Amino acid sequence: MVLYLICPKCGYERKPHEKAAEESCPGCGLIFAKYARAKTAVPGLSASAADAEAEDDISLTGRAKALLFHVPGEVDPAAIYLRAALFVALVIYGVRLAAMDVPSWEMSSALIHLPMVPIHEFGHILFMPFGEFLMLLGGSLFQVTLPLIFGGIFLLKNRDPFAASVMLWWSAVAVMDVAPYMYDAAKPQHVLLTGRTGDTGAHDFIDVLYDLGLLKQARAVGYAAHAFGMAMLAAAFAWGAYILYRQYQNRGA
Repeated sequence: MVLYLICPKCGYERKPHEKAAEESCPGCGLIFAKYARAKTAVPGLSASAADAEAEDDISLTGRAKALLFHVPGEVDPAAIYLRAALFVALVIYGVRLAAMDVPSWEMSSALIHLPMVPIHEFGHILFMPFGEFLMLLGGSLFQVTLPLIFGGIFLLKNRDPFAASVMLWWSAVAVMDVAPYMYDAAKPQHVLLTGRTGDTGAHDFIDVLYDLGLLKQARAVGYAAHAFGMAMLAAAFAWGAYILYRQYQNRGA
């Protein structure tokens, strides 16, 4: 078995107490035996070429794990404590948002609702070329997916899973913000941006749920969306906490 204390690909230094499999890098997922074979199979093969060949052999699961749980070999303690403070604030605020009432759309009075309104409205414009159904759904769809797009950038470009977990938190909150809008479609009561309630028109989910044959189940759909948002929130908390724990293990002097 080929073992490396310091990964030849990403520089991750394995800690003595780590329980991860010794034959692969916990940081990037590189399988050491395949790296060694790729490097020695052809005389004069460069390290970068060996990296490329070995990386081709890394399983999809290994690549996903490397992206989702990447932690540098050494992390600045000050950065960890700042992230921990942000994490605690997000947990407290997230739990508070999750506990808000769905039928009354209590979240509409929350501070975080305000910046999501222009994002929602831009989504309608963005999806307008794709037909009326997607145009109506596009506001909520863009509100929920925009933070996930940012999260993907943090993962793929910056290799920062903690930042990506914060984006998952944002998306979860967006889902919980949309849930009361769905619930309201059954019997519109909330005043929308038009200054009217949805029973006089301009209610996205009256049309969307009607087209899907779910208008009579709008309240159940709203509660289901809220529950899904809470599940996303729990996943964001677990992901962020794990990354912080790993970063704390790798904190510098």
